[in-house]
Amino acid sequence: MALDGAARTHPGKQRTTNEDALVCRPAAGLFAVVDGMGGEEAGEVAAAIAVAAIAEVPDLADLAGETVLSQAFHTARERILAEADSDPTKEGMGAVGTALRFDDRGGSVSVAHVGDSRAYLVHAGGVRQLTHDHVAEASPGKKAQVARDLGRRDLRGEWVETSRAKVARGDLIVLCSDGLHDVVGAEELAREFIKLRGEAKSADAIATRLVGMALAAGGPDNVTVVVVRVGRYRRGAGVGGVSRPIWLVLSIFAALAVGGWMWLQGGLRPEALPEIVSGVTELGATAGLSVPAASRTAISGRATFRVSGERISGGDWTLAVAPEGAVQLERVVIALERELVLEVAAGGEVLLRDLRVESGRVRIVAAPGSRVLLEHVRVSEPGALVIEGEGLVSRSDVGLIDAPRVPVEGAP
Repeated sequence: MALDGAARTHPGKQRTTNEDALVCRPAAGLFAVVDGMGGEEAGEVAAAIAVAAIAEVPDLADLAGETVLSQAFHTARERILAEADSDPTKEGMGAVGTALRFDDRGGSVSVAHVGDSRAYLVHAGGVRQLTHDHVAEASPGKKAQVARDLGRRDLRGEWVETSRAKVARGDLIVLCSDGLHDVVGAEELAREFIKLRGEAKSADAIATRLVGMALAAGGPDNVTVVVVRVGRYRRGAGVGGVSRPIWLVLSIFAALAVGGWMWLQGGLRPEALPEIVSGVTELGATAGLSVPAASRTAISGRATFRVSGERISGGDWTLAVAPEGAVQLERVVIALERELVLEVAAGGEVLLRDLRVESGRVRIVAAPGSRVLLEHVRVSEPGALVIEGEGLVSRSDVGLIDAPRVPVEGAP
């Protein structure tokens, strides 16, 4: 099945951190939106743990999608509770989420859901909400509180809601956090969904539009949207209904042609941009890292993400560093259209060494208790490096691009 998938996330207009997380893997037919809860950076940790578990869902055609997605939610809950047990300051953290997996054989999608994030199917007959909000009855004038989440210790029975829905060519699927549907009314959303389905716009353009609607309505909360456009489908066929052997041959020739052109342009990316880093991940010494717009990578606790010898170009990229997580950028050139954002939670660490910002900017949001080390950093203009928050920041030899290099004691 041919899928056009894209995602957008934004902290909103009233929050400085983003506790939402997502999975958007069109090639694997796997998508999810997770909304962390708990405050004091713990919600971000819970969300990162949840998307890591969902991202582990195996691509097994003979195993029902509902089963593997439900297992992923149970795994996420076990890991979140274990993390809270190991660190009392994270007690009470949790997450709600919706995950969706395409069945490559049956022209359908499986959905697993907990909490108040949502999945919508927009088809020729209208709009169908594939999930039900798990919320308690709200008091007058107050927002309803979620009745189920991945951090609850008192859940009983089968608390993961699962379902399956048929999909067809031209259908549109939207997953979103409550940052969208809480501020944009149901009727307005339905009208917009139907309008967007009928327009020849990409999934990325649709996701951008929906996040923009939430921000225009005030954007009081983090907002995340994952959009999937369903292309032509035929059982046993590859993309666009072409038989798999023929498609494989065409794909090989196309990859060689496009890959050769990109190599000449100095932009071939041999590995995908990670959405979640849970161990030690290194990127470096390649032809260049091109970042799609609104990209986000979550670095889990005790994980390290290293990028060295790279030129980073493209739209904008957020690196969310959980407590005890670390990001190291060395000998890196930043040439972004917008910005590289480093959101560093308490206990997280960031090292920027031999960094050159040629375009765009680097913005560091350092929570109290975090550590940021800057060594030999050069920027195109004074506003190209912004540091916010109350974390511990150490600077050595930071200046404009044309400034001479100053030796740093103890640095390599």
